[in-house]
Amino acid sequence: MIEKKIFGYINETPIYQFIMKNRQGMKVSCISHGATLTEIIVPDKKGDFSNVLLGFDNLEEYVKDNKMYLGAAIGRVGGRIKDGVFEIKGKGYKVPQNEGENTLHGGGNGFNTMIWESKIEETDDHASVTFYKTILSEEDGFPGKLDVEIIYEINNNNNDLLINFKGLSDKDTLFNPTVHSYFNLNSDLSKLLSNHTLQINASEYAELGIKCIPTGKLKEVSGTAFDFREAKNLPEAIKKVKEQFGVDGFDHPFKLNSENSVTLINEENGRRLDIKSDRNALIVYTLNSVNGDWTVENRKVIPNMGIALEPQTLPDAINHKDFGDTVLLANETKEYVIQYHFSVVK
Repeated sequence: MIEKKIFGYINETPIYQFIMKNRQGMKVSCISHGATLTEIIVPDKKGDFSNVLLGFDNLEEYVKDNKMYLGAAIGRVGGRIKDGVFEIKGKGYKVPQNEGENTLHGGGNGFNTMIWESKIEETDDHASVTFYKTILSEEDGFPGKLDVEIIYEINNNNNDLLINFKGLSDKDTLFNPTVHSYFNLNSDLSKLLSNHTLQINASEYAELGIKCIPTGKLKEVSGTAFDFREAKNLPEAIKKVKEQFGVDGFDHPFKLNSENSVTLINEENGRRLDIKSDRNALIVYTLNSVNGDWTVENRKVIPNMGIALEPQTLPDAINHKDFGDTVLLANETKEYVIQYHFSVVK
């Protein structure tokens, strides 16, 4: 079942919210501004439903947000591009910089800033919302006219959310999209990330240099705060990474060993999230700082209120030969899939 309603207006353009619900009672909401996920409502072990996704209370905050990217679709390129420069087939490009000298999450006119066209589909088995758009080079500064589809789909058989990205360009360009979902499996956001354990199937992480730009080196997680190959208490891991590396928390890319990349569990209420993707990396960000006053469910947003888990190709891959292929060749289609599977640990 899909409900469509107006979430607000930008100038005189209506922004639509779509609420998908399956027979298990799971609800997923998204809006046409930024192709943004705004709610994921799932049960705990007692059968109580609550939202496990951080989302703003109104459209105005989604429009103003250019730092946290709460629930937003990210593209053309997730993560940072050093100095906003790269080469494809020996030809140099420079794209708009929006984080000092670097380009972050597609620049200042990335997917998260755009108003998307939409269509819905309902069958006996599933419901889906497709956001689509043709993005001109003049709009976001990347080469090529890019046709994009972002599809959110739930089914009636289990509590899965499938996220599908499709890209087709008339010129060689970059395509490394993701969704910037922040999760908190507690029913009470004041508990922050307490009760959470995190497991990541990754033996290496990408070393970061100045301003979180990858150095190009992959480091072993063994013996460090980055070792999540066995489930770790998340608040304790955040404390450990602060002590070991002098950082504010996690904001790091993990090189994944397989598609089954991450498991987040709330040990108190039994909620479990498994993320599977066809990408080679997972960015983990523990909302280490908050710029300004923002509200989620009528609560002020504070550090560690949620954890962002972003499957993508390793960031700045175009400038590091062993990091993966983010080039979308002219007239070829690339497609990526992310799966969120929600269940309950009794």
